[in-house]
Amino acid sequence: MGIFGALSNPEIKEQLTRLTRKLDQIEAGAAAPRPTTPVRNVRVGAVPEAIMRVLSASVEPMRMRDIHTEVEVLIGQPVSRSSVKNWLASHVRGEHAALVRLARGRYSVAG
Repeated sequence: MGIFGALSNPEIKEQLTRLTRKLDQIEAGAAAPRPTTPVRNVRVGAVPEAIMRVLSASVEPMRMRDIHTEVEVLIGQPVSRSSVKNWLASHVRGEHAALVRLARGRYSVAG
């Protein structure tokens, strides 16, 4: 099938028409900008401080997801789960470890 056969396909004609209209809108600047929600940066050190406050206030070991939820409540804005998870993982090792990993995903303050 050549170019003429492809252009006679009604589905392709419709897609090309939509594409042409969209390109015209973009060129004219009429395309609506995507809505963005402003993301406030979390102060450096706020997440580790919040994690330690949450774990210190807890009587029992906590799950990572519960720690994450409490950290977001303390800070008052969304926090990446991976930042909490990575901080927990990096502070259970070594001779001066601040945390103890009691089971998979369960953490407590050392000592």
